[in-house]
Amino acid sequence: MLHNSESLTTTADCAANLLLDLAAVCLEAGSAIESVKTDDLGVEYKHDHSPLTKADLAAENVLGEFLQRYGIPIVSEEATPERLDARTMSQQAYWLVDPLDGTREFIAGRPHYTVNLALIYHDYPLLGLVYAPALRALYLGFNLGDADAGYQGIKRRAWTYEDRLPHAHQGIDKLEASRLQEINTRQGDAKHLHALVSASHLDARTASWVERHPVSQRSDVGSSLKFCKLAEGFADVYPRFAATMEWDTAAGQAVLEAAGGLVLDEQMKRFRYGKSGWRNTPFVAWGNPLFAPEGFIEHNPTGNRNIQTGDLAKHRQVHELIAGLANKTS
Repeated sequence: MLHNSESLTTTADCAANLLLDLAAVCLEAGSAIESVKTDDLGVEYKHDHSPLTKADLAAENVLGEFLQRYGIPIVSEEATPERLDARTMSQQAYWLVDPLDGTREFIAGRPHYTVNLALIYHDYPLLGLVYAPALRALYLGFNLGDADAGYQGIKRRAWTYEDRLPHAHQGIDKLEASRLQEINTRQGDAKHLHALVSASHLDARTASWVERHPVSQRSDVGSSLKFCKLAEGFADVYPRFAATMEWDTAAGQAVLEAAGGLVLDEQMKRFRYGKSGWRNTPFVAWGNPLFAPEGFIEHNPTGNRNIQTGDLAKHRQVHELIAGLANKTS
């Protein structure tokens, strides 16, 4: 049997390899999205009045076909997720997918749309990928640990990959692992917060939150890229009270927490998944966890600050899951 430290190291290696395999299919899904730009978008509207295009469906086909090999449920926005009851899946592992997050951005010709892919286990994201094909930017990370080990017992790493070389078409052609750049959230200044908001979804509650906190700078970033901009140290906080679905946020939360950030619900608890109808409650995402409400932070005798992680799965369960999935790629 693997000891905890050995298990974490081995699991982290497996998670990194799994992420690289998943990155390849995210790039393929992004290429499918970009190929629709020169064609009729085929815009339709779903029962909730949200738009659906040929690009959404093309990316869904790419991701769905690839993810089937892993033998765990796939919950995707475009694959009738109502067939699965979120509340019955809290002990399962499953993929949570948004093949095209920011469809309105895509239709409008703006670049802030993404492919989102996350692995959920025991109601929390273990790993996630966010790919913005029009920006040629990929974000990926994992956050693994043991409930008894505290924050120091977690293996977490996050990376970004940006391809700025000119190409005949948009998107990253091929991922070169050696060009991945590790990212971490910034320390920031609690008295001068840089907040990320969405101009198209700036509801009254979000605006009120911003007014009640020491926000000295605001930036408008679309889709799940707000989580990623926190992860790479661009800003400090992302409050969200307007409606979102779980596939909108899971991959971004995974990347942010892998980079050292934190997402809290209105009860000041770590944001979790498996809610009724896959609908999210309001949340606030923080780059520096020390800026979050003090009740969520512990101080140990050495002066280090630890995020409470009592709901994370045990080492062995996580190891078996990640190692098993990594072995099914080829």
